[in-house]
Amino acid sequence: MVNASMSATIYTASELKDRRTEILEVARRGRAIVRAVDGTALVFTPLGTVQRSESVAQWAIALHGVARGRTPGEFNWLRHLARADRAEFLDEAINVLEDVAAGGNLESFEELVSAWRVTALAVADVARREVLLGVVSATDFVDAQRPGTAS
Repeated sequence: MVNASMSATIYTASELKDRRTEILEVARRGRAIVRAVDGTALVFTPLGTVQRSESVAQWAIALHGVARGRTPGEFNWLRHLARADRAEFLDEAINVLEDVAAGGNLESFEELVSAWRVTALAVADVARREVLLGVVSATDFVDAQRPGTAS
């Protein structure tokens, strides 16, 4: 057994039979590498780790497209945002995705994207955009009367 890095231990294929419990426990805590007879390195790790890594890779590719000025299908709604807002979204999304890649929860990234999507779709509607982004002055406000009192 040789340490490949701080987080992985390399086992030989022949060790699988006698040390399977140990190998599975090491894999459960992070990852274990088993070197096959032909030299191929096989990684044993929790499925959630693999799924998170795959999701981070897919989202990173999509965000790269956004950074290059494209709006991939999952980010088509970005076209409704001003350039500065798109840049702000991209900055926030990259920061959150970095946290996810470091072991964080993918739901935090999905919530961020969902919140920005709702905002973009709200400003896509002309009437909503006027209300949300319009100029407000003091004359737009009036004193409210207590309900039930005559004026």
